[in-house]
Amino acid sequence: MRDAPQELVPVLVADMRSEGVQVSPRAACLLATQRAERVHGLPTGLLTAVALAESGLHAYALSIAGRAHFPATEEAARQLVNNAPASRSIMAGCVQVNARVHARNSHWPLNPDASADWAGGMMARWARETGSWSIALRRWHGGSPASTQRLVCRVKAKMEVTSPGSDVFEDWSCASGNAERTRRNGAVHLATAQRQTQ
Repeated sequence: MRDAPQELVPVLVADMRSEGVQVSPRAACLLATQRAERVHGLPTGLLTAVALAESGLHAYALSIAGRAHFPATEEAARQLVNNAPASRSIMAGCVQVNARVHARNSHWPLNPDASADWAGGMMARWARETGSWSIALRRWHGGSPASTQRLVCRVKAKMEVTSPGSDVFEDWSCASGNAERTRRNGAVHLATAQRQTQ
């Protein structure tokens, strides 16, 4: 199957927050990644670790031309996207979907359930095709070999927080230089999100 993200834009299920209960951007991202892991059969903690590495587990995180923004609401994030020059790259949402390429300038990446569902489906498909979660993650990132190495190592370190003892990335070698700091950072964001879901 070719990569055609526009064909895989998720059909939104009933929003988990539709009962009027407001949750924080971090809690929304955590709930969405955990749900997508179950729905798509991903290893426990994998998509949550990806979100920790990509957005700090923040549903409305944006990277506009490389500059990070963490709006408190989806509406504020939409305004930033709408006001960004068309020539600027935009990575959006919980798992940092390319809003200009994959979302075709749509706002669906700012819906944590939609973006996590899309990412979970893509990762599961690539793992089936390649037989490796490491290769699936490298494909997810799609960057240069050096930036891909950094991402896989960040996700691997964060998996030690989201799923201690996981062997998902045992086939991937990482230098231990920043791993402890990366784990601590992931643990702080995960603990914050978990408190906010209660």
